[in-house]
Amino acid sequence: MKAIFLKGRFLKKSILNILPSLFLAGFAFVCHAETVLKVAYENASQFPNYLGDTSKVLEKPGAAVELVKFLEQEIPDLKIEFYRYPWKQCLLKLKAGEIDGAFNGSFTKARLDVGTYPWKNGAVDDTRRLTTMSYHFYKLKGSPFSWDGTKVSGLNGKIGTPLAFSIEGDLKSMGLNILSAREIQVNFSNLLRNKVDAIALQSVTGDYHLSTKSGLSSVEKVQPELKNKAYYLMLSKQFYEQNPELSEQIWDAIAKLREERLQSLVESYFE
Repeated sequence: MKAIFLKGRFLKKSILNILPSLFLAGFAFVCHAETVLKVAYENASQFPNYLGDTSKVLEKPGAAVELVKFLEQEIPDLKIEFYRYPWKQCLLKLKAGEIDGAFNGSFTKARLDVGTYPWKNGAVDDTRRLTTMSYHFYKLKGSPFSWDGTKVSGLNGKIGTPLAFSIEGDLKSMGLNILSAREIQVNFSNLLRNKVDAIALQSVTGDYHLSTKSGLSSVEKVQPELKNKAYYLMLSKQFYEQNPELSEQIWDAIAKLREERLQSLVESYFE
C-alpha cells in the first residue's frame, strides 16, 4: 500500500511539474497563431491591377494582387487568402463579414455602411491608399458626344457604367441617366449597339480592352479625364472591431508597399 501511495504521490507531483510547461506551450501557440485575412477582388480584368475574366486567382494575378500578397512579408503571422467575385458581390460579402477585405474600392459615403477605410482626422486617409486611377468616357468615333472637363454635350441617351462602381453616383449627381452592366464587355456592346451614347470606365480597363479586344476599332477615348480617384483595401467592420490594431497595421503596410513596390510591379506587367 505504501508503495502504491508513494507512486501516486510521485505521479501527482510529475503532473504538477508538467502543467506549467503545457500552459506556456499553449500560450506560445496562441501568440504565434496565424491570422487569415480573406480578401476579395473583382472577377474581371483590370489591367495591370488584376488579370483574367475569371473567378480563379491566376499565377500571374496582377500588380495590386501581388502588392496585397506582400502584406504577409510585412506583418508576421498574417496569411492572405484571395477570392474573386463580381464587384457588387464583393461589397455584399464585405458588409456581411463573409470576407475580411476587398480591393480596389474608392471612397464613397454610402460605402461607410459596407466596410471601413483607413481614417485620419475625421476623413479617409488617402496617404494609405492602395493605388490611384482615373476614369474616362469612351464613345464611338464620329459621335457628337463630348466632355470639356465640366459638362457633357451631344448627349441624347444614357451613359454606360460598370455595375456597383462609384462612378454611378458621380454621374447621377451630374444629372446624367445611366445604364449599368455587370460585365465590361456588355458596356462596350451597349455602346456599339447605340444603347448608350458613351461609357464611363476606369482608364486602365478601357484602354486595355481597346488594345486587346477585337471589334472595338470604332471606339475612342474621350479627353480630358472624367475623374481621378484614390483606391483602397477596404476592411469589414467585423474584422476591424475584432482586430483594430492589426487593421491599422495593414493599412500602414499598404502605404509602405505602394511607395516601395507598386511601380516596379506595374512595370513588370508591361514588359
